[in-house]
Amino acid sequence: MLVAHLSDLHLDGSARSGERARRVVDHVRALSPRPDLVLVTGDVADHGAPEEYDRAAELLAGLDAHLVPGNHDRREAMRTMLGLPADGPITSTVEVGRTVVVLADSHVPGHDHGELARESAVLVEEAAAERRPLIVALHHPPLRIGSRLLDPIRLLDPEPLLAPLRAREAPRVVLCGHAHTALSTAVEGIPVRIAPGVASTLRLPYEPEPDTLDRQAPPGLALHHLDEDTGELHTHVRTFAG
Repeated sequence: MLVAHLSDLHLDGSARSGERARRVVDHVRALSPRPDLVLVTGDVADHGAPEEYDRAAELLAGLDAHLVPGNHDRREAMRTMLGLPADGPITSTVEVGRTVVVLADSHVPGHDHGELARESAVLVEEAAAERRPLIVALHHPPLRIGSRLLDPIRLLDPEPLLAPLRAREAPRVVLCGHAHTALSTAVEGIPVRIAPGVASTLRLPYEPEPDTLDRQAPPGLALHHLDEDTGELHTHVRTFAG
């Protein structure tokens, strides 16, 4: 199955943010065949304002995109965009082909770090008990990436996420965002893929101006190809200069 993975659009009403997001979304629309799954792993909006979600709805119209909230999002306004009741974590399970996808909520109101919502932890545990391929999508990475800026605001307690995934023999992968840098890695043998940021790119500790955000770097997305039989996972990253 093919997954188009976007993250950290940070739509703020500016022409700049809208144009960067449009470049990425246009590439998704041009894919043939269409992706089996389109994911946006959080920070859809920059301030959580209703008009920012209106812009997101326009950009993503017709893609059947699945969204999870990030630290910049606001649940009430995001739930309105998604046609959901006004209260509670934004979490659900969807089936794509033979794969189960858990859309998990790691948003902590008023804070930048992540915690897996209890409702999401229940869904992960239930899905992990099945013998089908499993994708868990959330905003906050469940590991350190070596950044003084991002590591303090990662998923601080990854155990509720990782524990159900450890013993699985069926394919499983965690897809997230938040770090504004593309990364393919694993934690305790569990594949983790972080999408590049649409709004900006994190400068790494060994780069000039370390642990800051480069707002001139081109926006990008990740394309994941998951073999539902073997669990083999290939990730490609595309960036789009203006």
